[in-house]
This record gives sequence, C-alpha cells and structure tokens, in this order.
Amino acid sequence: MKQTIQPILGQERLVHIDVIRGIAIFGILLVNMAHFSYPDLYLGQLASENFFTSSWGALDHGTRIFLDIFVQMKFIMMFSFLFGFGMVIMFERSLQKGEKFGRKYMRRLFALLLFGTIHAFFIWDGDILTDYALLGLLLFLFRKRKAKTLFIWAIVLYCLFSLPLLLSSFSAAQEGMQEWQIQYNAEMTGEAEQALDMYAHGTFKEIATQRIHDRFMYMSMNGMLSLNPILYIFSNLPYFSLFLLGAAFAKAKILHHPQQHRKTLSILWFLGFVVGLPCNILFHVWDQEGLLLIGAPLLMLFYLISLVRMTQSERTKRFFLPFAAVGKTAFSNYIFQSIIGTTIFYHYGLGLYGKVYPFAGLFISIVIFILQLFLSQLWLKKFRFGPLEWIWRNITYWQVFPIKKTN
Repeated sequence: MKQTIQPILGQERLVHIDVIRGIAIFGILLVNMAHFSYPDLYLGQLASENFFTSSWGALDHGTRIFLDIFVQMKFIMMFSFLFGFGMVIMFERSLQKGEKFGRKYMRRLFALLLFGTIHAFFIWDGDILTDYALLGLLLFLFRKRKAKTLFIWAIVLYCLFSLPLLLSSFSAAQEGMQEWQIQYNAEMTGEAEQALDMYAHGTFKEIATQRIHDRFMYMSMNGMLSLNPILYIFSNLPYFSLFLLGAAFAKAKILHHPQQHRKTLSILWFLGFVVGLPCNILFHVWDQEGLLLIGAPLLMLFYLISLVRMTQSERTKRFFLPFAAVGKTAFSNYIFQSIIGTTIFYHYGLGLYGKVYPFAGLFISIVIFILQLFLSQLWLKKFRFGPLEWIWRNITYWQVFPIKKTN
C-alpha cells in the first residue's frame, strides 16, 4: 500500500506537517551554523563589514547574502508556526479523549524548559527551547479561541512590534546616538574577540564559562535576564505571533484539508511571493530591519504552502517523504545539531572555531543534515519515537510508553 501525505490512521499524524517540520530543522541549522562556527551573536550587532568579515571571500559574502534573503528568520518562524499548530492539535485530541489538557500541557512545557536550560548552559548558548517553553505559557491562554480570533491577535501583535521598527528604520539617524553607537560597537567587538579566543583555544572550563557568559548576554538582549515579562514578551512578539497564526491554521483545519482551502492558500502563497520576496531583497539592499519583519513571515508562508502543495503531488511527494523522519524526531535532531556543531568547532573537539566562513559552513550544514536524514530513518525503523521525544512524551503524559516497535 502506498504511503500518502495524509493523516495516518491510528498514529493520527499529518505527514506533510512532519515534512515541513523536518525542512524547518534544516533551515534552522543553516542559520545556526554561523553561531556554531564564529561569534555571530556579537558580530550581528556590528556593521556587515567588520574585523571578522574582512577576511571573507566573494563566495562567503555571496552565501551570507543568500542566507539573509532566503533563510534568515523564515525557518525559525516556520518552527514557531508549527509549535502553535501543535498546541491546538494536542488540545483538540485531549478534548476528544476526555482528558484534562492543562496539567498535561504544563508538564510538557516544564520538560521543554528543563531540556532547554540544560541545552543552553551545558551544550550551546543559542537555545530556543526555553523561549518556546515560556511563551508557551502565554499561548495556553488562547487554547479555546476561535480561528478568526487567533488570526486577528496574530496580526495585531505582529504589527504592534514591527510597525514602530519599520517607521524608525526610515527616520533620519539622530546625531546624539553616534557616540553611544561607537561605544556599543567597541563593546561588541571586544565580546566577539573574546569569544573567538575562548572557543578556539580555551580549555573545557574556559569554554563553559564563555558559554554561560554568552547565554546571559543573549538573555539580557531579550529581557529574560532582567525578569521583565513585558520587555521579554514584546521582544518575542514576532515568534509568539507565529504561534498564534499556526494555532489559527490548526483551528480552521487549513492544513488538515488543503484541497478544501485552495483559495485561501493560493492568496497567501501569492502574497508571500510578490510581497515577501521583494521585501527580503530590499532588506539586504537597504539594511532596514523593518523590511525583514514584513518579508520574513510572508516568504515563510510561501515556503510552507509550496511544501504543502508539493507533498500533495504524486510527482514530487516521494522526494519529500524522507524529511518526515527528521520532522518526527525534530527535538532530538535540534539538540543533535548543537552537539555536532560544538564538537566540530570548539577547542575540545576539532577546534575549527573562527576558521570556517559561510561558504564552507553551508556545505558542513548540508553534510550534517544528510547524516540526520539517514540516522532518523534508520532510528524510526526500530523505534516509535526519537530518544528525546520519548522522554518528553513520558513526562507529558506521566507514564512510560514503549519505545521499540513491536512489528
């Protein structure tokens, strides 16, 4: 019997959602490669031409342009969309089974926060799981809202964040900020140089200390460190808005039955291409972040809808089916990427930190993901869940599930 990109009876999975999640993991890896291989947390605060990028060749600059236009923000937004989508699926299944959702969901978020904290402080400082766990608490308040309400909230909150930034992007620079900018650039340059030295040459203890320092720096940038919930939520509104958008799609069953929502998907697909792509290109040309905030979610929707269509086509779906294995084990693969990435680049591993530029990093990303494709399919031949998915599921449902397949 041929496998189809439809809900699987018994397993209750939408396979095309697994495919999209698997491709989102690949897109996240493409972006995270910069953070694995050099101090992009700090270099990203500087101008595109700085002490580190001055050593890049034409292919490196070309690769970075490609990633900025077609990858940056799009796949983390896709992953955020799927997080909100998954919350609604879990909520509605709980209602169908007559189970209490609240406690189960809170255990799920607690486990995510625990894994994220371990990941951030002991493996790699660029963790997103802790943010998802904390924002997931706010998402819980929207679990009973209708699709239309969720969609309106998503648009309003996204505009609340992006419109002021868009307007300020095109306003004249204030002369009084120049001295502050010089000081800030000097600080970020110093931070980048220290990170380069520690990760490339430091002992295991020195690297751990630097990782904790970088994590606290990241937390201070988004308001988490100051324990300011308003600042933290506001700085994460773009991703939370995508939570709500994914939840709206799930409530409306748009991706459950794409053939029944062809008009809606076609309109969004068209907007994603004719508005999203030019905005991302102009973002690179003018370096105005407001354009990225407009273009990124629209181009993400163009990617997502294109993937839905291709997974529904008999001619193209066979190519995409292997990505479903990565999507089913996305949690494990996300952590696996960090373990592999830090082992390749940090001094306690191969010590390539600061020596690999974007063009070579692109090929390393592809090799890592091909390995993940192979290992994920191999794993799922014998096991029902990914290793971390299994632990996460046991904590969520507070019972031990068999991990091995019986057939």
